[in-house]
Amino acid sequence: MTTTIAIASGKGGVGKTTIAVNISLALAKQNKNTLLLDADLGMANSHILLGINPKYSLEDFVSGNKSLDEVITSTKDKLKFVSGGSAINHLLNLSDLERHKIIQSFSNIKNKPDYMIIDVGAGAESSSLTFMASSDKVIVVVTAEPTSFIDAYGLIKTSFLDYKMNNFGVIVNMAHSQIQAKLNFDKFRAITQKFLDVNLKFIGGVISSQRIKNSIITRKPIMSGNPNKSPDVESFLSLGSNTSSLNINKTGTIKFFDK
Repeated sequence: MTTTIAIASGKGGVGKTTIAVNISLALAKQNKNTLLLDADLGMANSHILLGINPKYSLEDFVSGNKSLDEVITSTKDKLKFVSGGSAINHLLNLSDLERHKIIQSFSNIKNKPDYMIIDVGAGAESSSLTFMASSDKVIVVVTAEPTSFIDAYGLIKTSFLDYKMNNFGVIVNMAHSQIQAKLNFDKFRAITQKFLDVNLKFIGGVISSQRIKNSIITRKPIMSGNPNKSPDVESFLSLGSNTSSLNINKTGTIKFFDK
């Protein structure tokens, strides 16, 4: 049985894709068969952070040129990956029917993973909400900035009102310390739960570090290869493990790997 986890954010620039990539690699490193789907359609950049250039993308599947199995790429870190394409107008304007076709098609792939991480587009766009609602679990990435709080609250509110999603994990990125990350989560939860009947769970914080910044520039993720057990590595291993504590959203919509 595959557990699907959408990684979302209320706004761009909070490090959502960096977290999605490294959590995927962390799960793979923990011997979990893991697939990363870049569902930030038309604006996908997970492949850049992974340092790879896949031959095929979701565009090839949507256009009918390739099967879904054929667009799955395997990385040297034993992570499977589906690219979302790059600046392709067709993917930016998929109909609901086309998005549902993508979601349903994952039930037919030959080797189903233990985990699939879905890197969805930032904000409360229709495409992002559809992929979030079709996932078992949802994690929202925030930073300590007021604009991040406001936009993340807006995303959670829309998800709750439109799709009845009420369980969300929260990762605080670019924190100064784990203590500060938890304090910022507590503030965000207090604001959110004052107005919405949702459950927010702290998955963990990611401390701002030069090592992470360098990994983005060099296109070699922190979790790639066999890195030393640095605080950054330990942080992502912990985040990967903590995803198991998240509650599942029962949205009544179609799901990836429909049981």
